Amino acid sequence: MEFRRIFAAQLQHSLKVLTLPLPELKAMVEQELNDNPFLEETPPKPDDQLPLPAGDKIIGQDLSFQMEQITKKTSLQDILLRQLGMCTATDEELSIGQEIIGNIDDNGFLKVTTEEISTSLDIPIERIENTLKIIQGFEPAGVGARNVSECLLIQLDATSEKDPLLRKIVATHLEDVAKKNYSAIAKAINEPLERIHPLIKKILKLNPKPGRNYSTEEIRRIIPDIIIDEKDDELNIMVNNEDIPTLNINKSYQEMLKKNDLDAQTKEFLTEKLRNAQELLRALSKRQGTLRKVIEAVVEVQQDALRQDLSQLKPLTFKEIAQKINLHETTVCRVVMNKYVKTPFGVVALKKFFTSHIHGTNGQAISSTHVKGLIKELIDQEGKKKPLSDQDISLLLAEKNNLTVPRRTVAKYREELKILSTTYRRER
Repeated sequence: MEFRRIFAAQLQHSLKVLTLPLPELKAMVEQELNDNPFLEETPPKPDDQLPLPAGDKIIGQDLSFQMEQITKKTSLQDILLRQLGMCTATDEELSIGQEIIGNIDDNGFLKVTTEEISTSLDIPIERIENTLKIIQGFEPAGVGARNVSECLLIQLDATSEKDPLLRKIVATHLEDVAKKNYSAIAKAINEPLERIHPLIKKILKLNPKPGRNYSTEEIRRIIPDIIIDEKDDELNIMVNNEDIPTLNINKSYQEMLKKNDLDAQTKEFLTEKLRNAQELLRALSKRQGTLRKVIEAVVEVQQDALRQDLSQLKPLTFKEIAQKINLHETTVCRVVMNKYVKTPFGVVALKKFFTSHIHGTNGQAISSTHVKGLIKELIDQEGKKKPLSDQDISLLLAEKNNLTVPRRTVAKYREELKILSTTYRRER
């Protein structure tokens, strides 16, 4: 029983270390150094990089990427993954849920269609929809929606709001709500303005971006966990251990623990501290190896995009990488979340390399990143007095690029590109 308890604690610690991005890992290691007498810091020798795997190195303070500043947000995904672990009944539900959560943005919206997830995982769409329904019951209320209407309707469900008129306005007249065109709403649903106003007040109290409640935005320096650069046509991968102290077990305290005259309380204290120190060293070594395995597998798939342009990213899922390197999907998910990569094109989130896909008419899988680029190109070239509707874009993608992209998917990608709808793009 004691062994199982210790093993469970070690596993929990290892998973925590695996999840941490570099700045938080550094803070945790420094705290452990202060708290645990068995841990000591030793300055690394120039040629001694152990326990780093071959090819890794500690990066100096003077590299330019340290000056790059980006906006960092606390992870909504971590909050959702915790709830997923408590609410799923089968491994398949867990797998589907991880894929869904990996595609939820910081505002709380699902960035891909259930059809795309179904294709990626080769699982019937009904099961994808069922798992999405579970996630849409998580906190924050409205998370996992595919559009603002669905988001607000989920919030109404959470409060048991059943007024059919209120739900109708949310479902079909949000654009008029945004424009404050209340008379148009009243006319469309054949109700007096007096009946409409209190319903509008209720709608305005709902949160159209539920994920933002869990995201504190701050500007801070991000030190990437992985550095990828190209030299002599080769992509070099380094797992960055910037400023992470090199740890050893203090031999003096080890000798002290061997003494026979130690009282029971001191012996128990030192034994626990030694176990914690060894546990941390194992977790750090495992993090290093696992992170390298994952990024090497990702680079093998995405090497063309890393050499040419990140818009050329290929479709990739957590499941594919997990199968490739014989890890569990949850482990890959933990590795990816909150990590950053320095590429030849700048610092990007590691999860950017995992992109959903759709199929062309020839059956070939095309990444959603590439499709978004095509949509932006079409909109850039449109006539400003008669801009393209989402349906027009869907038809043009089929005609020009042999891609089957439903109108709803076009709308989702357009919103992710922060491009306004036809109504707001039209020049009068």
